[in-house]
Amino acid sequence: MRVLQVLAVSKILTSHLSRTHRPSASRQMSTAASSLKKSPIFRTLGLIGGKWIDAYDAKTIQVNNPSTGEIIAEVPFMGTLETNDAISSAYDLIMAHKEELGQLITLEQGKPLKEALGEVNYGASFIEFFAEEAKRIYGDIIPATLGDRRLFVLKQPVGVVGAITPWNFPLAMITRKVGPALACGCTVVVKPSELTPLTALATAELALQAGIPPGVINVVMGNASKIGDALLASTQVRKITFTGSTAVGKKLMAGAAETVKRVSLELGGNAPCIVFDDADLDVAVKGTLAAKFRNSGQTCVCANRIIVQE
Repeated sequence: MRVLQVLAVSKILTSHLSRTHRPSASRQMSTAASSLKKSPIFRTLGLIGGKWIDAYDAKTIQVNNPSTGEIIAEVPFMGTLETNDAISSAYDLIMAHKEELGQLITLEQGKPLKEALGEVNYGASFIEFFAEEAKRIYGDIIPATLGDRRLFVLKQPVGVVGAITPWNFPLAMITRKVGPALACGCTVVVKPSELTPLTALATAELALQAGIPPGVINVVMGNASKIGDALLASTQVRKITFTGSTAVGKKLMAGAAETVKRVSLELGGNAPCIVFDDADLDVAVKGTLAAKFRNSGQTCVCANRIIVQE
């Protein structure tokens, strides 16, 4: 019985995939790359202290189109010195540039344009939400154990925040970390994935256009270990926020302990797709496809195995 169910699911999956597969449009992507390079939000330099700069040693890394292998751009390969300088200097515009941001995400990350545009909406929603939450960052008066006393809680900015973001959601994971930091009055040093730096740089450019003061948002990309070590070693950085693998999260937590930094970690993923024996196979296949292939199969909750009940 189990074998028959597995074969049935496999057959329907194959049928769905054959209907939905489309050849890569490398010519359109090349045209999109040329067009985007003319956009005022297309940036290929690091942002430190409100200025767009090269790496101090002039080293660069390539950003490639995952569909064609085409070199989209070269960006600075930064490290400890640039990160230390960034630390020391330490909704509307996003939506206005939705189409360009969506194309940029698709170009360097590889997800379909429809999903990339959805991420722009998703990312912008964090800015909108935390801008409103900024109005509610107030303290509390708490009853004490003694009747004639009161405890007063005052909330203050934690300080410089180091935000390390992944490649699978190159815009939304930045706005989700930067939005609350800015709302609380913190400055931020963003270290995006070296695979998807252009979306991060475009977002930073829009922040400057929106009136965020120079030095409040900084972007460094390049040598992940050196940048991470600099963020951890700095006594000016008071919080680390990271989305990525459990292995890297453990290293960041251990390193943050040296200077007693606050840490927020979103790590790993474990997402089986379970098909019970009374399931509607058509519905199961549709759900499995969505669970497995959304965002080009790269989310923390994408199905990593399919379990079929006997």
